[in-house]
Formats: sequence, C-alpha cells, structure tokens
Amino acid sequence: MGKMQNIILQYKKLNDRIESRENSKAEREKVFKNIEEIAADFSETYIKTFQKVLDASLPKLYDGINYDDSKVDLKELVKDNSVVLVPNHQSHVDYLAINYMFYKSYKKPLYVAGGNNLNIFPIGKLFRKSGCFFIRRSFQNDITYKLTLEAYLYYLLKEKKPIEFFFEGGRSRTGKLLPPRYGLYGMLLDAYQQLKEEEPERKLYFVPVSIAHEYVPEQKSLAKELGGAKKKKESTTQLFGLFKLFAYQFGSVHIKCGEPIKVMDYNSENLKSFTQDLAFQCFRRVGKNMMVTPTSLLALILLDEATGAMTWQDIINNAKAILEYCNKFDVPITDSLKDDKCQPSLERAMDILVGNKRINVIGREHHGTLYYSIREECRQEILYFKNTILHHFLVPSIISYAWINLFNGGIVNVQDLKDFFLEQRNQLKHEFYLPTVKQFFLTTLKVISDAIGRKVESLEDMMELSHKELYAIASKVGIFTRALSYINEGYYASALTVRSLMKEYPEGFKMDSFNKKVKSVFEAEKELGRVIRYSESFSLPLTKNSIKYMGHQNLLNFEDGHYKVDDSEKLDSLINSYEKGLTDQLTFNFRAPSL
Repeated sequence: MGKMQNIILQYKKLNDRIESRENSKAEREKVFKNIEEIAADFSETYIKTFQKVLDASLPKLYDGINYDDSKVDLKELVKDNSVVLVPNHQSHVDYLAINYMFYKSYKKPLYVAGGNNLNIFPIGKLFRKSGCFFIRRSFQNDITYKLTLEAYLYYLLKEKKPIEFFFEGGRSRTGKLLPPRYGLYGMLLDAYQQLKEEEPERKLYFVPVSIAHEYVPEQKSLAKELGGAKKKKESTTQLFGLFKLFAYQFGSVHIKCGEPIKVMDYNSENLKSFTQDLAFQCFRRVGKNMMVTPTSLLALILLDEATGAMTWQDIINNAKAILEYCNKFDVPITDSLKDDKCQPSLERAMDILVGNKRINVIGREHHGTLYYSIREECRQEILYFKNTILHHFLVPSIISYAWINLFNGGIVNVQDLKDFFLEQRNQLKHEFYLPTVKQFFLTTLKVISDAIGRKVESLEDMMELSHKELYAIASKVGIFTRALSYINEGYYASALTVRSLMKEYPEGFKMDSFNKKVKSVFEAEKELGRVIRYSESFSLPLTKNSIKYMGHQNLLNFEDGHYKVDDSEKLDSLINSYEKGLTDQLTFNFRAPSL
C-alpha cells in the first residue's frame, strides 16, 4: 500500500466509517476506488513538458500573463505551512494560467480541485499528471465518497502540498463574482482539525487570488447561456474547436495574489459559522483586488454611452477621469494603465476588440473623425468585462443618480436622501455583495468631500450644498450616471411583466409563465425605445434577481408554487420610479471634462 493510501486511512472519520460497516473489507475497497477516481498523479516529467508546450503556445494567444505576488511570499509560506489558494473563476484557461505561473515561479505544483466534467480524454490525464484532482459534482448521499475526499484533503495538507480550488464553484457567466460555495472550505477545515491535533504548531493559510482576463475565450457561449441557451457539456470533440482560438487575440491575463488569511482556532460547535465567515473574507479580498484592465475600462465607458458611439478622444477623457477616481479611492488597476502606458494599452485593447469583431469603427470622412461603437449583438459579451469591475463604482453611480433627483426635486429633505440611498442599496444587494450600510455611507461622504474640496460629515450636510458644489459633484461622478442603467432596465421589464401577468392570472402566476413572457415584454419595450435602450439589460440572472427583489419588497407573495401581487399600487409606483429614473439619466448626459 502506498504512502498516500496509508495517510488517507489514518483519517479518523474515514477509518471509523470503514470499521463500522458490516463488510469492512468491501468498504475499504470502495475507498480505494474513490481514491483512484479522485487523486492527482503528479509527474515532474509531464509538467515540465507541459510547461514547454505552454511556453511556445501562450505567446501566440496572449500578450502575457501578469502575475503579482507582492502581497504574499508564497515561496516561503508553502515551506512550513498548509496553504490553500482560492481564486475566482472566469475561464477554463484559469487552470492553466495560475498553475503555469505558480510552477514557473516556485518550481512547485499546485494540487487543483477540478470538476470531473474535465476528466475527459485526452486532457483528463494531462491535468491529473499536472496536479489536478477530480471531484464529482454531487455526492451528498455518498458518505464514503465524501469522507474519502476529506481524507485526501487531509493528506495534501499534511504533506504541505499547496491546494487550489475555485471558491465560486464554477465559472461566472456574468463577470460578477459569485457567492462562495462552502463545501470545500468546510472539508478542509474538518481535515485541518485532525492535523492540528497531531501537529499543534501546524498553520493553515488561505490565499485569495483575483484573476482578470482581457478577453475570455468562452465569452460568446457564456453570453448565450445568459439568454437561456443550455450549457454545453464538455467533450473530447470540443477540443477540436480550440484550434479556432488561434484566429483570435486575447490580450493579457492578470493574476493578483492577496494577503493570506491565517485560520484561527475554531471548534466543531462553531464550524458552520466559522466556515461561512472565512469564505466571505476570502470573497471580499478577491473582489477588492479585482483589477481594472484596459478591456474592462473600455467596456465601462462604451456600454454607458447614450449615443452609442464615441470618438477616441472622448474615450481617453473618460478613461482618465475614471482612473483618477481609482487612484483616489484605492481601486486596483493594472500596471498597463499607469502613467504613460495607459493610452498605448487602451489602443491595444481596442485593436483586440475591433480585430475580434466586437466593436465597429465608424468613419466620418467629411470631417476626419472616427467613432467606436459596440456591435449590438456583442453588447452582452462586452458587459461581462464591465461587470468584473462594476462593484468598485457602485457608490459614485448612486451619488450621480441622487444628484439628478436632488436637481429635479425628487429629493427634498434628509429623510428623502436616506430613503433613496437605502432603496438603491436594497436592490443592488441582489446583484452584488455590498459593504455594510455604515461603510456605504462613509464612502459616500468621502467621495462627495473629494468632489467639492471640503469635508462633508453627514447626509444633513449634503442637503446644505450650494449649486456650485452640486455641479462640482456632477463633474466628478457624472461619468458613472448610467453605469447601473442596465440593471434598472432589466428590473423595469420584470416589473412590467409581473403587472401584465397579474391581469392574466388574478389567482397568481407560476415562474414558468414569467420566464416565457419577460423576454417578449423586454423586446417590445426595447423596440419602442422610450425607456429601455440597452440590449444587455435582459438576462436570466437579472430577471431571477428582480423577482427576489420584488419578493423582499413585499410586492410579490409566493405560496403554493404561485406568485401573487400583494400591493398593486406599490408595484405601479415602482414601475413609475424606474421610468422616471431611466429617462432622467438619459436627459442628463454628463461627459468627462476635457483633460
């Protein structure tokens, strides 16, 4: 019996399971079969060969993989500690990019948790030999399998083999970070409990890793899935499609390792809450370190342009205004956007988007000006990149929206202002993981203080601002005015759909009826062009979240499989609020100041 199997069988919970079974020999054999299914089979020869292949092929696809480990000395950390890397997940390329850079930097393999959907010929063997171990998508009813996996994690921790798993549980379809899955966190903490009893001095660290792609190879299929297309199962035949990738340009991949989180003492009584707190601590650090890239910056600027097309100078002016905000409020940006590298990097990102036929270049020969416009059928794809950074700009977006309401009389006193901010936050918490209410208001006051050049200490102070100061705020944050419009448009279409279904089904409607109708309502409103302007405002995640929001606002009641409107007047008020807000945002067409 090999060393790995011996250590796995030392795991008390698994050993107790084997010994408790009537046929312990058969149970032990089942464990060995599970180990064979799960375990990596690392080969130094394979990974060195694989590295040479990637050294040759990656430069043909990518401008580079930028790896930043300045926040953590991983080379030293993995020597004497158990270490787990927890990255976000945007593309299947993540497996290769992070492992490639980790091995290249430290000459150590990462043991990566991969779904068994990737264990297909021939890449399954290659991944396994490179350090990947495979996990079933579902195993809740198979206690022996769960304990075998837990024991395998115990083995990796005990042997100080660095582990990696993608905390979201799968690739993000929208670009936004998905809330963490707790399963592997819990099993690792369970395994560490026994290891800690055996080696009291052993420490466990979780290292949050933020990864951002300039261009995601799968983004077209991801966009289709948002519209309702079924996810295609991974297969060997799909590999032949990879050759098509060489016709595209993918820019750079940016990987940033955050400060490690040391696991403190915990016990079985508080394990559940401890696991959740740890998972969200990692999640927040990954989100905080998500970098603004040239592509995501262009996406934010171009998607929010009301006219649909922009000159290069307008794009540069907007980019500089946004980057100024980033520098002041600690929003991370890639090195390629710093100082004199900014404009060439934006030009390269634009060339990639134009070359990949995601952006049109519109010539106006009679006055020598070129305009750039996102292709209508590609807006959902480009939204992906905007969504990777949008959480950094929620506060200035809401401030600019509040400014409009202050200007047009929608907000007349402090209570109106407080209610407005809280209403916006209540909706956005269904789309993003938000800071606390206190943190939210503190950031708001900091942004406003910076805009007017003096300290504003309360919302009451905001109501005393002069017209000159209000316009100073508009010039600073007005560029973010329409950053959240696509969300409001999506929620508006959902609210209209609910009102329509309420008339068709007074006794209540089912979710199937809503899903069948909401797209046609959205498309009709989009064609009308009165309130809904952006094609990316329709997606299944948005409509699903809008239903949750209306439920939490006590507009919808769910009972016996049916949704019913509790307060039709409140629903009408919400619809009117969306209409007014969206039309006002189009009326106030702020532009970045000339720089």
